[in-house]
Amino acid sequence: MTRHVNVQRQYLVDLPVSSPVWEFIGFKENSSLDSPICRKCQATVSAKGGNTTNLFTHLRVHHPLDYAILQKGAFKKREQARASGQLTIFESVERKRKADMTSACEDTAITKSLAYFIAKDMMPFRIVERPGFNALMKTVAPKYKIPRRQHFSEKEIPNMYIKLKEDIANSLSEAKHFAFTTDLWTSNTGHPYMSLTVHFITPAWEVKAACLETAYLPDDHTSDNIKETFENLIKEWGIQQSAVECVTTDNGTNMKAAFKSLLPSSWLSCFGHNLNLALGKAMKIDQVDVAVRACRSVVQGFNHSWKRRRELAKKQAELNLPQHTLIQDVVTRWGSTYDMISRFVEQHAAVTATLMADRNTRHLVLRGSYISTLEDMCKVLKPLRSFTDSLAAETCITISSLRPALQHLTETILAEKDDDSNLVRGMKHAICKNLQERYEDSDMANVIDMACVLDPRFKLNFMEEADSIKRQLEQQLMQHTADEGSTCTLSQVSSARGECEDEGTSASVPEPPKGLVGILKMITMKKQENKQSAGMMKSTLAFQEISAYTTLPTISVDKNPLQWWKENEQEFPRLAKVAQKILCIPATSVASDFSALQETFRQCFAPF
Repeated sequence: MTRHVNVQRQYLVDLPVSSPVWEFIGFKENSSLDSPICRKCQATVSAKGGNTTNLFTHLRVHHPLDYAILQKGAFKKREQARASGQLTIFESVERKRKADMTSACEDTAITKSLAYFIAKDMMPFRIVERPGFNALMKTVAPKYKIPRRQHFSEKEIPNMYIKLKEDIANSLSEAKHFAFTTDLWTSNTGHPYMSLTVHFITPAWEVKAACLETAYLPDDHTSDNIKETFENLIKEWGIQQSAVECVTTDNGTNMKAAFKSLLPSSWLSCFGHNLNLALGKAMKIDQVDVAVRACRSVVQGFNHSWKRRRELAKKQAELNLPQHTLIQDVVTRWGSTYDMISRFVEQHAAVTATLMADRNTRHLVLRGSYISTLEDMCKVLKPLRSFTDSLAAETCITISSLRPALQHLTETILAEKDDDSNLVRGMKHAICKNLQERYEDSDMANVIDMACVLDPRFKLNFMEEADSIKRQLEQQLMQHTADEGSTCTLSQVSSARGECEDEGTSASVPEPPKGLVGILKMITMKKQENKQSAGMMKSTLAFQEISAYTTLPTISVDKNPLQWWKENEQEFPRLAKVAQKILCIPATSVASDFSALQETFRQCFAPF
């Protein structure tokens, strides 16, 4: 029988099929594919359309051992398939689910990044519908579907604002003292606004600044309206008026009147604005004004004529001059006027050659006296160019550098020299005089001086009256201690009390009082002694701390003064609190001015 089976098997042929059951099933040549034959028993099994269910059933019923071998082989093949990377149905479904979740997260991240791009770079919402932007996104993220612009204007940007406002509010809640900068401005669409920026030092001794609001201000810009708007804005952010240490603004009469009346805060005039006004005084000297107007006229002529610019480039090449274009100034910004003048002086030879080549423009050539005046102006203005920007930083303290900067300006940069021309002397004198007048206010001078002393880089190095500023600082410490309660240690109290007792030891002991008058006299004397003793103790502690601080050597100017205070806060606890209170004041209002420039960047900025 076995021999018969083997003989019969050799007539069975295999077909290119993948199921393992076909190892036990075959076909006769030229037979129907719907009727395969069992290799074991030569029985014909129905398998219509290649269905293998009947084949597996036949093996399980008639050949159980072969069926067991078949099952074991199928399990090994599944393991081999899994090892080779082929997944089960469940694994495939799970992988697809995770891929969909990842894709959704990526889409959310892209949407948030687009919202940040629109807000940070001040792009119009319609940019997401422009064909060029859509083409870019198709290349970067082909499967990402860009939301409509309403999604960004009504959901993403408002949510971003709410989140940012919460983060700023949390930072503000950690600080105790705040300084502000503010500015009034008008957008390109003619709408009036008021920008407000807060400055503070965190408990970790880090300088923070944030533009809180750009408020629509349609009312008259009177001091009362400005004051009311300011009070409403800080109230909205939960900042107490008593925590406002100073407000830095320009020199507008309305600004000064509004914030001078805010107690206990003080007002500081913007250094950049003061320098701009002082230089404006020098610019109004007749000789200077005429030369600048002539220069501006020539520059405008070149900027409005392509032909002149083309010829200017040729002359620059012939004279081996830099291929620089002429700069048009903004009349209200002295820095841009300096840039215009310095560029004109640099290109004077090429400009003159270009104008002389055309007889219709020869009358525009500047006279030699004008050129001399412009060169003298460059000598005066060039050293001042970097001062405004250097004191406009938001991430470091600037108020403490104001006194050294003013002294350097008046005593070094603007000091008259033997080789100075009469014009240079006149300009320097006008600038110095105007700057000094703008810082004559005693309250403002006190704030500037105390900030300088509290900076471990400077201390008393720039103080002409060191004892006076020490007394003022001592009063600040005593007032601060009285407001927050005494923080002195027991040993300090005992030491101060011992000094007071030693001073009164030599005094004769009064006789016991007699009668009501004597008792009242004793009571009042005791009360006065207690007040004097307490005042002496506080004064002694404050003076000792100031003396210990000022006797220490100053640190290098390239060191961070706030890092020094962070490391020495425990050694000088009272001074550290006053330093945190004063050093947060900015020297300029550029932070709010810059906010205004950012808002003005929107061509169609409107309040509603």
